[in-house]
Amino acid sequence: MPDVTGRGVLRAANLIVVVLLTVVLTMGTQVAGAGASTASNKAQAKKLLLVLADMPKGWKKEKGSGGSGSSSLPGATLLASCIGVPSTLISSNPPEVDSPYYENKSGSLEVQDSVSIFPSAKAASEAFDAMANTKTPACMTTIMNGSFKAQIIGSAGKGATVGTITVTRADTAGFAPGSTGLVMSLPITVQGISVDASLTAVYYVKGKLGQQIDFNSYGPVFPTSLAESLSATALHRL
Repeated sequence: MPDVTGRGVLRAANLIVVVLLTVVLTMGTQVAGAGASTASNKAQAKKLLLVLADMPKGWKKEKGSGGSGSSSLPGATLLASCIGVPSTLISSNPPEVDSPYYENKSGSLEVQDSVSIFPSAKAASEAFDAMANTKTPACMTTIMNGSFKAQIIGSAGKGATVGTITVTRADTAGFAPGSTGLVMSLPITVQGISVDASLTAVYYVKGKLGQQIDFNSYGPVFPTSLAESLSATALHRL
């Protein structure tokens, strides 16, 4: 059982991860209009999300966790220019539903699932291609270590520090077939205690639907077998 200080650094790391995943790793095209149609689509999409029963025994819903919702990306114009895609593809998001964050007993492993509803299969495919672009990891590494880094550090509270952030391509062999993804790694220090956080966002598309599953770890490596099993479960529902 981690001590209070250990819990503190995990909580700070989690707050940073929430900022990164809700603001940085979401790509898409804004869908104009809301109303009954969007509400109905979101209600259907919510049924596709991973639930607590899909997690290993002993996992729980993270306290205060209700899903992140859609967010815009600071530096979207720079990222789009770096990748070579229209800025509208990255600067705004489609309607989206999110699962709670699920965590293991120690809080060192975490999973969240999101499903986005695109206006067309073509738009969903374009978002997938932007995530899969060979330039995306290096471009995001540059942006994450630029002016946006102050916002990342600020989310963890006073006294937290974040080292160099690196973004690399996820090894798709560790997940259900048909994915693309990114791994963001960052060293975080709070109250003299350090932890290496790893954030893996795995992305799938099927027709007009896009699914992003986030596998986060704080210290230990996220088990490959668990990531593969959960991604297969999620993809089967999509």
